[in-house]
Amino acid sequence: MTTPFPSPGAPAGPPAAPPVPAAAPAPGAASAPAAPPAHVGPVPASARAVAPDVARGLALLGIAIANATAHVVGGAVGIGSRPVDGSTLDRVVDGVVSLFVDRRTMPMFALLYGYGIGVVVRRRAAAWVPWDACRSDLLRRAGVLLAFGAAHVLLLFGGDILTAYGVAGLLAVTLVRASDRTLLVVAGVSLIAAGLVNGAMESLVVMAASWDGGEAIAMPVDQTVLAGVLTRVSAGVVAAPIGALVALPLLLLGLWAARREVLERPADHLPLLRRTVVVGLAVSVLGAVPHASSVAGLRDPSALDVLGTGTLHLITGAAGGVAFAALVGWVVAARGLTLATLGPVGRALRAVGTRSLTCYLLQSVLFVLPLAPWAGGLGVGMGSAQVVAWGVGVWLVTVVVAVSLEAAGRRGPAEALYRRLVYRAATAA
Repeated sequence: MTTPFPSPGAPAGPPAAPPVPAAAPAPGAASAPAAPPAHVGPVPASARAVAPDVARGLALLGIAIANATAHVVGGAVGIGSRPVDGSTLDRVVDGVVSLFVDRRTMPMFALLYGYGIGVVVRRRAAAWVPWDACRSDLLRRAGVLLAFGAAHVLLLFGGDILTAYGVAGLLAVTLVRASDRTLLVVAGVSLIAAGLVNGAMESLVVMAASWDGGEAIAMPVDQTVLAGVLTRVSAGVVAAPIGALVALPLLLLGLWAARREVLERPADHLPLLRRTVVVGLAVSVLGAVPHASSVAGLRDPSALDVLGTGTLHLITGAAGGVAFAALVGWVVAARGLTLATLGPVGRALRAVGTRSLTCYLLQSVLFVLPLAPWAGGLGVGMGSAQVVAWGVGVWLVTVVVAVSLEAAGRRGPAEALYRRLVYRAATAA
């Protein structure tokens, strides 16, 4: 006798199946169908829910902007890893990005990653796939994502988020069948811990400057390919576990939301979405003001001050990431948008969102190869305003690529490889 593992609802498209309990049923509590569990493959593009994909496309714009200053070459950096010798325009841009983007769009992406895991779990539960098989599937997915991230770090970008999400995904497998209360408690505790780690790292920048006679930390310039590899790998080794801690609370909240199909059936959750948008955006902006004012050079905080503001910046950024995702769901529900009624902008965002892995990796190609000193070298001498404008342009290029692939009826190449590796491994198992 086999029982479905806990997971409410059904995938987007057909009406939802009745929810199953939050705790695993006792043996014998339900009977499996006589036939063996059906193989559950990728959701056809035409059956995917609109809101999650549109939200992913929008989140990638934020990621391009947030990552842009990582490609400012040379010079010294201060709070928020922002250059300290920029122009007035650079400081304004840094302040605005810190206020609305930094630690706000990446949480949105982590939330959507967790939501996707929740949908995978629901679909397998509805198909009576045994829990052991589902767990193996989730571990494969996280492992493949981790491998993509490792390759990304080695070849292009030390600030990669895929390794962090892969590690967080491996951790989340242990909580997939946990109760709602457990998910939310673990998410809250890990969010506070992540905030404290972020604040501590920001304060170290201030303390390091004071130890060096008040001078900001000078960033190394990697003039050779080998030097670039060594810098990226060392940065990636440090960033992956910290990034996993930052991503985990949002990933768990995404699991919680997926159990309720909040983004797949947003019209059923309009009051929740409205409250989340209004409260989340207010908390996000107010919580970012102290840190953003420091980044913009409006005040000169102490290390203890930065510990507090850096912690607050990350924790309230989680509220902002959730609010941005909820805003997309609210708009989709309020306008009754479907795949057939999406306008040009919505279709473009959805095309990017359904190819988010390809577009994310393409961003690094378009940043690193032209700007890195060991490659094109164009980033030497650029300020924050210039590189953020470059980042917006990079995102627009990925939109063009994604829309072209959509018109041709093709997946992104990274998605095709990812699915081939995941499902090939599943078939072999």
